[in-house]
Amino acid sequence: MPYHVLGRLVGNTGDPTNLSMVLNSSFAGRRGEFVRVRHREQEGAAQTDVLARIVSISRSNVLYNSGLGQAVTELELLPGAHVTGEQILGKLEAIGYRDPEGGGIKMPRRALDPGSPVEPVDFQFLSAFYEFQEHSSLHIGNLVGYERGASAVPVYVDVNRLVTEHLAVLAMTGSGKSYTVGRIIERLVAINNGTVVVFDPHGEYGRALSGGQMRFNDRPDELDDQRDRAALPAIRDAFTRLREAGAGITVYSPQNPSFRQKYAGANQELALQFDHFEMDDLSEILPGLTEPQQRVLDVAIRYWIAHERATPRDINRLRHYLGDGIDDVRQWDELSQAEATALNGRSAAVASMKLSRVLQEAQSFYHSGLPAATDVYEMVGRPTDRRGRLVVVDLQGLSDTAKQVITALISSEILRAASSKTDRIRPCFLVYEEAHNFAPAGEPAVSHRIIKKIAGEGRKFGVGFAVVSQRPSKLDPDVTSQCNTLIAMRLKNPDDQRFIAKTSDMVSAADLDQLPGLSTGEALICGRSIPAPLLVRVGTKALVHGGESPEVLNVWGRFGG
Repeated sequence: MPYHVLGRLVGNTGDPTNLSMVLNSSFAGRRGEFVRVRHREQEGAAQTDVLARIVSISRSNVLYNSGLGQAVTELELLPGAHVTGEQILGKLEAIGYRDPEGGGIKMPRRALDPGSPVEPVDFQFLSAFYEFQEHSSLHIGNLVGYERGASAVPVYVDVNRLVTEHLAVLAMTGSGKSYTVGRIIERLVAINNGTVVVFDPHGEYGRALSGGQMRFNDRPDELDDQRDRAALPAIRDAFTRLREAGAGITVYSPQNPSFRQKYAGANQELALQFDHFEMDDLSEILPGLTEPQQRVLDVAIRYWIAHERATPRDINRLRHYLGDGIDDVRQWDELSQAEATALNGRSAAVASMKLSRVLQEAQSFYHSGLPAATDVYEMVGRPTDRRGRLVVVDLQGLSDTAKQVITALISSEILRAASSKTDRIRPCFLVYEEAHNFAPAGEPAVSHRIIKKIAGEGRKFGVGFAVVSQRPSKLDPDVTSQCNTLIAMRLKNPDDQRFIAKTSDMVSAADLDQLPGLSTGEALICGRSIPAPLLVRVGTKALVHGGESPEVLNVWGRFGG
């Protein structure tokens, strides 16, 4: 591109994250734009370009100083005078330079030269700077300021690091966070042939299979982005072929007739096997049990497993042994003295009542009236199964406790199968929508323990996750601190901004300052899956999105009476 100077560096240039420049005019640069500064890192080395971003601009005029008061209105310059009194300063944050030897992006360790020209960059420079391996990366959108037409700069994230090193998507309601997650997961499945399991509290993702038919966005040929114009039909074709092969989009739901109606019978009803879960899991889903009650439940489960040899085991038989069949359990010759004492008290009735309440709320456990139990290997697939899957667990309309119970048990089953020494599942990516309800800070939640366990141990077994929330400050910081990729969209709550700054070292103060002013669909992406922090306009989804607010005026209509 032609040589053109926007301004020059001034002041202290020793801190690359806090540089200052004087702009030649008010049109020379805009907040958020990228610029470059020539730099030589070592004596005798070749010059390189340091890429930087304008994070703020201040503009003042000594002739129109607020201290002049009313006299400002009487100010008049002599004809032909060129005195403007303008002072236009920009704050820059360096992103780094491409190391000519290793190819990585490095921050300058030598101070930049004061007075160095600050030049603009074009899309060819940015595209070369943010080089990527297309076969192992995911196109999430385009760089803000370079998002349209032939000059669009695509932004890609590394799939391996995104999936295995965990993701946090944090934004206020209406900023586009669920849409962004939808674009990511549909590409992981259709393009990268991955397995994604979404815990969907509001039935948003399930809309892609509403009425039993896959629902896609119409008219991809009208999109501005030429990459999306080519990719969206390919994603649609991939989902169609996967669906025909018995994979693609699958919806699991509780045993409730309303879900069968929603999906025209195309959903699979959850039939979780209660005996697959350890006592640690059971103590989570039945909080508040006393020690005698825990003993009763433990004995009843052991008796149920010992005497109901055929699998899968009917949950109603366990309820029977805690109720009318309790005398059979009392006669069992494998009881300890403490267990026998507990069985002879009121503990059995209380444990049965608590268990029945959970079963009734969740409506997701196997009983003999169902054709088969839910099989996590069928849900996720084994490593030899080459079919991509988008699994949506629709939890719409359930109580918070029931949502947590189902999420906890499925997550536990997935981690257990992934860590098996003899029969593992294929790597998978779990998405926790409304994650502040599943892993809250300082509050009890049935699903909290297993999510923390996946955060700490999942990576080595090929289980990654995304936490999605509009209230970051309500999330457990131990969970978000394990997320090595952060997508932050519009956030105005100071508590949420402070939480991000405290739990993530990937976000600078300048980045935080930009979050309140982001438009819908714009995101700050940083972390190990991307070369440097970038502002991105998220691209278009192929599948329909169920998270939009309704157009209330269209729904209300007009009264014709």
